[in-house]
Amino acid sequence: MSISSFLKVIGRGSKGAGNLDRSQAKEVFAKILASRVSDLELGAFCIAMRIKGESVSELMGFMDALEPHLNLINPGSRPCIVLPSYNGARKQANLTPLLAGMLSRQGFTVLIQGVEKDQTRITSHEIFKALDWPTLTHPHEFNSLLNSNTPIFYPLSILSPALQKLLDVREKIGLRNTGHVLAKLINPTNQDPWQVSNYTHPEYPEKLREYFQLQSANAILMRGSEGEPTASLQRLPEMHFLFSNQEEKTIPEERFADSNPFIEIDAQSTALITKKILSGEIACPGSILKQANTIAKMAGLI
Repeated sequence: MSISSFLKVIGRGSKGAGNLDRSQAKEVFAKILASRVSDLELGAFCIAMRIKGESVSELMGFMDALEPHLNLINPGSRPCIVLPSYNGARKQANLTPLLAGMLSRQGFTVLIQGVEKDQTRITSHEIFKALDWPTLTHPHEFNSLLNSNTPIFYPLSILSPALQKLLDVREKIGLRNTGHVLAKLINPTNQDPWQVSNYTHPEYPEKLREYFQLQSANAILMRGSEGEPTASLQRLPEMHFLFSNQEEKTIPEERFADSNPFIEIDAQSTALITKKILSGEIACPGSILKQANTIAKMAGLI
């Protein structure tokens, strides 16, 4: 089924393109997720949205279409933190598993949802495997893992095979697409956890703020480290806490001068240092410790 009428709206370049309303966005994305568009139209959609950028109404409509394609889980009675992990390590160590471990020690059920592999980066999933931490192979496994007291990795390929298929289009066209933006916004549970939402481009914070407020979600907005939802070793960026009751709280940026315990950034080396930090053998970098403590305090656990 053709989506040419939608492409005429979004495909007129960065200055001439228009935005789809929520119902239009839901309609076109539902067709894409159901594989009811041609490869040519799908490529045109991905490039057009990459040039134009997603509006809030489009994000809402795309998520409306995505919801039936999500395999949601029940996180239980403990407070839950969701960390999206779609970038991985490139120049610095991937600190997402370390943050997840620190939050787990604070009493949270911690879910990392993301991709399992990347051709050029070290993913959180690879570090999870090296740590022998659990990865879901089916949503029904989750309840049996709740008492493991370790973070749990939920692969997008299990959480939403349809969206994973859209992310895989990157291998053909060489660019990320709207699917990558949506993936980071997924709440994989049927409750209201705290979602860390990291961004890179300066136009996203205000869009994300409006999106999460419309969703009445608990969210933490912050500039990520190499696309991951953590502080870097040198800096904890400003964290903007959005509460589901529409209250807001901003924690200012903080700088750190700790030495770097992550000399190598491969999965095995990162897992080894992560394990030593969580066991107390090595001090936790101040930026990650402060991030975990701040999240726990704002979520009411300390």
